[in-house]
Amino acid sequence: MTYFASDFKNVDGTDSSQKFVQCLKLQQSLESYYRYKHKTFEQMHLMSGASVLEIGCGTGEDAITLAKLVGTKGKVTAVDHSQMMLNQALASTENLGLPIEFILADAQQLPFADQIFEAARVDRTLQHIANPQSALAEMARVVRPGGWVVAIEPDWGTFVLDSEQRPLTRQLLNLWCDSFPCGWIGRHLFRYFRQVGLSDLQVNPETIVFTEFELADQVLSLVQTAHKAVESGMTSQPEIENWLSELQQFAQSQQFFCSFIVFIVSGKKLSIASQGS
Repeated sequence: MTYFASDFKNVDGTDSSQKFVQCLKLQQSLESYYRYKHKTFEQMHLMSGASVLEIGCGTGEDAITLAKLVGTKGKVTAVDHSQMMLNQALASTENLGLPIEFILADAQQLPFADQIFEAARVDRTLQHIANPQSALAEMARVVRPGGWVVAIEPDWGTFVLDSEQRPLTRQLLNLWCDSFPCGWIGRHLFRYFRQVGLSDLQVNPETIVFTEFELADQVLSLVQTAHKAVESGMTSQPEIENWLSELQQFAQSQQFFCSFIVFIVSGKKLSIASQGS
């Protein structure tokens, strides 16, 4: 069964690819995601005619927004490691007449020359890469001096869920976090941006809140994580049933609550002269 935390890194290798598409489109429709995304677009400092790179473009919605920002004289190059996702993106943009090129590529080995983009952006993709530093280094490499790199990633160590069953809840949230190739990427971003030589760093945390159990489950796989805990021997079926029952009771009384933090980090690429000074 598809598990978003561990399986997004290999969408084309699963037999449930449409579930990934549905998950991305659902998140795209949420107001909290809309707000943080537009903050990231602002931090790219885009101008009409700019050439920009979108890493992990998924179904292409953000590439469309970027293309509208740079205009017909600009260009958006959008890459993803999933051909299925690129097919979805191509289908959704083919009649829009926007300056977007979709490319199948590995974020850790970008097929581009040095210093050809004014800005590069990655949104919730580094969490699915075991070595995200290499992807950030590639983004910094292909951005021109004076250009900006922007990353938006959750830190699953900030995932909180209201429950009276603290030890079990802590175990389940840790299971979700540790199922990602890089579940702590949010807290690592500042250091990684420094390591690849970016300057003028800005860090902006955004809190994502869910107060509807069913919606939270669709995005955060709460029920599936609970069942995985039983399968792994972490807990028992009766304990999990009691835990899920509590969440359902909270939902019915409109008391359900969970949240996590995404970190928006932006950095500017210095000129060679500035780096040496």
